[in-house]
Amino acid sequence: MERVNARNVVETYFEGKHLRLSDLKEEDIDHRYLFRNDIPAYPESVEFQVQKLSHVTGRYGLEGIFKDSGFRQPSDTSHFLWWALSVSPDDIRSAEQRFLASLFPNTQIYNPQPFLEYFTTSKAFQKESPYGNFCFTFSFRELLYLYGDQFCTGTPVLRVYETVLYRREILYTIVVHPRNIHLYDSYPRLPNTGDGVCGYRDGNIWWHCQAPSETYWHRLNVNRRNSSVHVTTHKEENYVWDHVCVAFHMEPGWVLHVDQGRLFKRVNVCGVSRPCLLKHPETPLSLHKAKNILINLKASMG
Repeated sequence: MERVNARNVVETYFEGKHLRLSDLKEEDIDHRYLFRNDIPAYPESVEFQVQKLSHVTGRYGLEGIFKDSGFRQPSDTSHFLWWALSVSPDDIRSAEQRFLASLFPNTQIYNPQPFLEYFTTSKAFQKESPYGNFCFTFSFRELLYLYGDQFCTGTPVLRVYETVLYRREILYTIVVHPRNIHLYDSYPRLPNTGDGVCGYRDGNIWWHCQAPSETYWHRLNVNRRNSSVHVTTHKEENYVWDHVCVAFHMEPGWVLHVDQGRLFKRVNVCGVSRPCLLKHPETPLSLHKAKNILINLKASMG
C-alpha cells in the first residue's frame, strides 16, 4: 500500500509485518534499487545487539525538551515519539564476531583485520543525523522503565508495527504502548527469539541487518579453506539500506518526563547529514554553535 507522509514523500508500507529483503523482492513493487543484482558480495543478515536508542532534534526542539523536562509527541497529528537504534563501535565489533562464528561454526577463527566497518556505512551507523544537532541517547531498558512508570499499569507492550519502503531506504518500526491502549491489538507481539528482522531480549534489541550500506565500494571475500575473510575494492554501486526505529505511543498532552540533570547527561551535539530533514523554523548549525547553545542552556538552568 502507498501513502504520502508529512514530508510529502511517497511511502510503500506493510502493516503488522517486518518483511526481509527477500520478502520485499517477492512483492509486486516497481522499485529502481531493490531488485539490483549487481551488488558486490557483502555481509548479509548480520546480527546486531543494541542496548541504546537515540532521539535527535534541532535547537527549538532541544529548548522545548528542557522546558518540559521531557519528551512529547511532535504534533497533534502524530501519536508517536520516535527513537532510532544507536549502534556503537562496540556493537559493530561484537556483530562482526557473531558473523564470523556463523560463517565458520565449530572453527578456530583467525581474522586479525576488522572488515565490517567497510560495510556499515549507511545512515543507520553514522554519528550525524538529518534531524538536527542535538542527540539524546538512552538505554532502551531505561526508556521502557520511564514510559511504563508514567503511562502504564504493568509493563509496556512491544509490537511489530510496519515495514516502510522508500527510494533507497527500508524502515522497520516497533511500536511501544500501554496495555490499556487497544489501537495496536491486531499487530503481532515483537519476538524475543527467531530469525526475523528484529526483536527484544534482555535489554537488547537484536537486529538482523540485511543491507548495511547505501553505496558499496567494497566486496567481501570469504576464504573457507583457512576460515577467514578479507575485503577488496569495487566500483561504486548504489543499493537500499535498512534500519530500525522505535515509536512510543503518546496521547496528546503526554510528556515522557526525565529530570534535567539526566537530560544533560544524555545529550550530545552531532553534525547534520544530508538530506537535511529539519522542519522550519529549525536550521542546521555548526558543531561550534551547537556546543555553545548547549553550554548556554545548561548555564541558564543553573
